[in-house]
Amino acid sequence: GITGSFVGVTQTIFGIMILVCYLIASFMNPGIIPRQDSIPKDLANYDLQNRPLPRFIRVNNITIRQKFCLTCNIFRPPRSKHCSFCDNCVLRFDHHCTWLGNCVGLYNYRYFVVLIYSATFFLFECIYVIFHLFSDRTQEEFGKEANFLDWIETVVRDPLLVGFLFYILVLLIAVLLLSIYHTVISLQNLTTNEHVKNYYRENPFDVDMASNCYQIFCAPEMVVLQGPEIIKADYSDHPSYSEDGESDE
Repeated sequence: GITGSFVGVTQTIFGIMILVCYLIASFMNPGIIPRQDSIPKDLANYDLQNRPLPRFIRVNNITIRQKFCLTCNIFRPPRSKHCSFCDNCVLRFDHHCTWLGNCVGLYNYRYFVVLIYSATFFLFECIYVIFHLFSDRTQEEFGKEANFLDWIETVVRDPLLVGFLFYILVLLIAVLLLSIYHTVISLQNLTTNEHVKNYYRENPFDVDMASNCYQIFCAPEMVVLQGPEIIKADYSDHPSYSEDGESDE
């Protein structure tokens, strides 16, 4: 039977991984940056509305514009963003996931990715099990000489299972596309937020595909995988730069 087979064992493993990764991604701190009670008094550059002006930082010889968060009273670190749902600035902000009820950021992104990968394989195996079940029922009723029309007749007799199959197919398409998308942006060392907003004219964090994956999944706390670890900021006007945030929120 299916229960003790390779499919049964791996489906159990994927099911456990889905549950564990879902709980971790939901309840883990995604990388919330502690906020300040007030705007630091040592800042010297303000606009006409008495708000701190953006500053510029150099990452791997690429200039990034860094904005001040007026809610958290901090300069947002590279790749971070203020989440309007959580009302916090989050390190390496990817997106706010409604299904998790949490932001996906620096610390829980890898668990989110394992979650959608596991769900994809789990659903593929669910479809295999359903087709295997239909085939077994067809052989039991019509014998080994059963043809395709006999199989169709067996399928039609169980509309609930057919409806469940279509439900699984819809879920599979969703998580498969999500898995492909996050694979692509991970290979480029981009977050969903950076990709959708098209932040960088040239991505300062992109090294190569293997190194990008290593940084994201094995060493997420590293701001840059290569180059100087100390990033200096200045207020000089740069004619060409990449955005590190799309609003003054």
